Amino acid sequence: MRNIYEKIVFAYTDLADKLLPVGRLVRRNPYVMIFKTTNYCGYKCAHCCENSGPDQAKSFIPPFVIKKYIRDALADPTFSRSVVFTGGEIMSAYDLFGVYYVPYLLGTCREYKLSTDIKTNAAWVNGAHAQTIFNDLHHAITNTKPYSIQVSLSLDKYHPDSIKNNAAIIKKLAKLPNARAMVNVSYFDGDEKRYDELLKHVVRDGVDVSPCMILSNNQLSDIDMAGDLILKKSVGKLFDGGRAKNLPNAGKTAFPQFKFMSSDFYTLMAFDSFGRVALGENSGRKIGTHWRKSNGCPRDFWEIRDKLVSSAQYEELRARILHNWKLKQK
Repeated sequence: MRNIYEKIVFAYTDLADKLLPVGRLVRRNPYVMIFKTTNYCGYKCAHCCENSGPDQAKSFIPPFVIKKYIRDALADPTFSRSVVFTGGEIMSAYDLFGVYYVPYLLGTCREYKLSTDIKTNAAWVNGAHAQTIFNDLHHAITNTKPYSIQVSLSLDKYHPDSIKNNAAIIKKLAKLPNARAMVNVSYFDGDEKRYDELLKHVVRDGVDVSPCMILSNNQLSDIDMAGDLILKKSVGKLFDGGRAKNLPNAGKTAFPQFKFMSSDFYTLMAFDSFGRVALGENSGRKIGTHWRKSNGCPRDFWEIRDKLVSSAQYEELRARILHNWKLKQK
């Protein structure tokens, strides 16, 4: 009986993949796990695609849930072994959730030898927990494989004092012993001069910044070294999601989402503090499901993967119907 059932399932899957190939894409593409740990943030930036801010709930994805999903994903050969922690503002956990939260997450990644990216708006550099955060980052960096941890900072004009705050973090990390990490600073089109201004602030305090080039699998180039740190710069795209829809320079989001997702080598699987999980972060109609059950418990990881496949297939079918309808209207 089981063999008959399996044959039916495989036949259905094969047919669905032929008719709606995005399902095969979702199953087979390598993916990065992103945890939007909270939607709370001390800032209420005009460009925020997540509508994060001080008026949002001061709640966080429980650390045991994050560890569970990371551990489950390790049994999946398509998991890229790369994890991103972001928000809202993840460092707000030091005030609102406990000083152990971020170290626990970084320790989990260290335990499983994962590549880790922690995204922050850098505002905490002037806060009461600044030294504790630096100590935790230094401990994580020096107890993992060199450059397996990246700290991503927002250098855009929407974050208050971003140049000064970014410079303070880079200078502090650069002066810590054996702090072999990546620091990525991101800005939007037209703000390229902000990076040059940032380097001036860093050099002004005696940190030697030397340009270099590293070519590897991800083709890093045009970067700088500050001590043991590798400084990267990246240009982001401003999409018209969340509050950013009110900005005149916000670009239209891709629709349906899998059209831009399929052009990337890595798929982004993003869990948020509301109990949702989606493919991608901010662009296009959401392909997603829920990781939290109605009783509050986390759903099975493989069930989530299956739901994402079916959600992607639904969106592909929906897009085709809309496209044909628009053609008929012309």
